[in-house]
Amino acid sequence: MTSPKKNQVSFENKLMRLALVMGLVPALLLFISLFSHPMSVYLKILILFVVLVTVFFGAYEIRRRVVFQIKTSTNIMEAMALGDYSMRARKTADSGALSEFNRLLNGLTETLSQQQLVTIEKQVLLHKVIDQIDVAIVAADQNSCITLINPAAEKLFNCRLEQMQGWPIKALGLKDVLEGDYRQVVEFEIEHIKKKVYIHTDEYFEHGIKQKLIFITDIQNLLREEERQAWQRLLRVLSHEINNSLAPIASISETLARMVNGSEIETELRADLSDGLAVITERSMSLNSFIERYQQLAKLPPPTKTLFDIAPLIRNVAGLFEQQNIQVSDGQLMVFADQSQLQQVMVNLFKNAGESMRHLSEGHIEVSWQKQDGQVTISIVDQGSGINNMDNIFIPFYTTKDNGSGIGLALSRQIIVNHGGDLTLNNRTDGEGVVANIYLPINDN
Repeated sequence: MTSPKKNQVSFENKLMRLALVMGLVPALLLFISLFSHPMSVYLKILILFVVLVTVFFGAYEIRRRVVFQIKTSTNIMEAMALGDYSMRARKTADSGALSEFNRLLNGLTETLSQQQLVTIEKQVLLHKVIDQIDVAIVAADQNSCITLINPAAEKLFNCRLEQMQGWPIKALGLKDVLEGDYRQVVEFEIEHIKKKVYIHTDEYFEHGIKQKLIFITDIQNLLREEERQAWQRLLRVLSHEINNSLAPIASISETLARMVNGSEIETELRADLSDGLAVITERSMSLNSFIERYQQLAKLPPPTKTLFDIAPLIRNVAGLFEQQNIQVSDGQLMVFADQSQLQQVMVNLFKNAGESMRHLSEGHIEVSWQKQDGQVTISIVDQGSGINNMDNIFIPFYTTKDNGSGIGLALSRQIIVNHGGDLTLNNRTDGEGVVANIYLPINDN
């Protein structure tokens, strides 16, 4: 808006001048008529004075009303420009152009006020959805710098918006996804924890400038659930088929063993047949026991949760492994979980840690915990030989032990997942050994 020039006459002054001219011309004619009329001079002066006062007052009043209306409209417009839609023009019972203008101005203000209210409500709703949704959202500007991180993204990358705002997007390892339309499943490694996520990108405009949105969906638990269901279906089929074969095999072998023992067969031949039938029976029973252990995955009951201190439970389990030097942290650790199922998890992890250190004459296992970012982390650190094939440790049937069944870790992780947490195993970066981390959500009730 340009400022008015010094010599430029305002609209209201022009209007007052016009009113004065239109009033003074008749007043001049009246003065001429009075000058030739034979009446008292004082009366002529009085009449002329009254006429001049009326003309000047009328011109001033016209100017005042015009200025008042213009200033009122200007104040309302300025308030609207600043986002304040509470001001209204005064309503009058008069009809005409001015009344129609005020009515339209008030209607416009009311409409914008309603639109502002709807916009604020939608923004509040949008912020609540963004804060509560479990999809990580990251926004970047035209310079690929971070402008927004929702709570799910803060949890995924273990950072805060206040720390990362304005930083390059590459600080989160997302630089490559900004190139074009990105829709892909990738594996992220965050603090030595690998997670599979689905990333897709989109665009939006702010003040006419293109911005980038990155949506990251953690599909790790979904994939694990699909994997668990696939194993359950496989185990049901295997159990059915194997049990149908094992039952008659075991029964026939026992019957044949009784027949051999009661028959008149040469002693050497009887011994060989008895040994062979005993092997068949033993292997049948062993295979049946093997299948029953794996059926635990399919028949694992949901956790019966209670609030308790897990520290005594960990110490009691550690007491079962007296041959191992297990060092447990001091203090309390309140969790909302199933005691018996967590006890089974701790037994499996202590057993694996101890077996990995059998080649050591001296070694110890450290158990510690901490509360951070809405979850409890229980860490079990051993000094064993580590894990060679990290990708297969949670796959049923896979084991590196001579007499292992490949069920312990798979069952342990499923128990923790059913609690709403996670179980991870990683080789230590500060030496030999493995770090097993149990993540459980905090319940403050």
